[in-house]
Amino acid sequence: MTMTATDRTSPLASPAYCHRRRALLSAGAGVLTALALGLPVGGCARNEQLGRSQLILVSDEEVEQISDMAEADIRRRSGGPVRDPARQRALERMAGRLSDVEGAPQPRRGFRPELLADRSVNAFVLPNGYSGYNDGMWSFVSGNQDEIAIIMGHEMGHLTGRHAQERVSQQLALSLGAAVIGAAAGAAVDRRYSPAIGAALGLGAALGGAAFSRSHEFEADRLGLIYAARADYEPQAAMRFWDRMEARGSQGPAGPTFLATHPSYGDRRERLAALMREDPEVRRALVATGRG
Repeated sequence: MTMTATDRTSPLASPAYCHRRRALLSAGAGVLTALALGLPVGGCARNEQLGRSQLILVSDEEVEQISDMAEADIRRRSGGPVRDPARQRALERMAGRLSDVEGAPQPRRGFRPELLADRSVNAFVLPNGYSGYNDGMWSFVSGNQDEIAIIMGHEMGHLTGRHAQERVSQQLALSLGAAVIGAAAGAAVDRRYSPAIGAALGLGAALGGAAFSRSHEFEADRLGLIYAARADYEPQAAMRFWDRMEARGSQGPAGPTFLATHPSYGDRRERLAALMREDPEVRRALVATGRG
């Protein structure tokens, strides 16, 4: 549905939204110009733990607000929390150990794991620090805390990597590109592109329901391995986990999860094994805990 300037009840017509839209259109124009000229892209931020720059067009605060809205819905769709205080406390203790290591993410409201009733083998994280671990995942690993630590470290890796912000920014840049091109051609940007930009800004579904890219998944695997090793969990547990996932013969359920993504289980296992042999940062973490 196309919004017009007279739709005053729409959030797309609010002064705050219009101001944000103008700022984003300006940023989008700068991005496209830089790309066309082969110049450094404005909005790029260096992520030292990834060792690369990222295109970030949205603030952490904006993405956290969207996550807050998505959290309750995701919890509801996952069947709600499991009423098992002992297992919930175990998750929280693991989160505390992992959060205390060097380089671990520190969300504003903390890293908040929760055991959910869903029976699928699934786990996920939102940019506000809320992280769900399905009962099916707990059962699949038989409550093995080394394996859960690998999974939890992976979810923390997505936070450190700012993968949600990067993914949102990439989608936003595509929407802005269409808007800027339309403006250059004399199109009525306000009327024609407001819904597209509004959809890009209202990314609750994208944050909660879609898979990260292959490169994001591998980056989170690497960081998760480092965090687990630094917290004195057994990194080799990752190999057992992915071996069993491969033997299970399923690519896992769709949803907010690191399992329903592009890399095959075998690829991930092989990459993790290579990291333990060759990656200097992973090697340092292993040696420091006597596991190298």
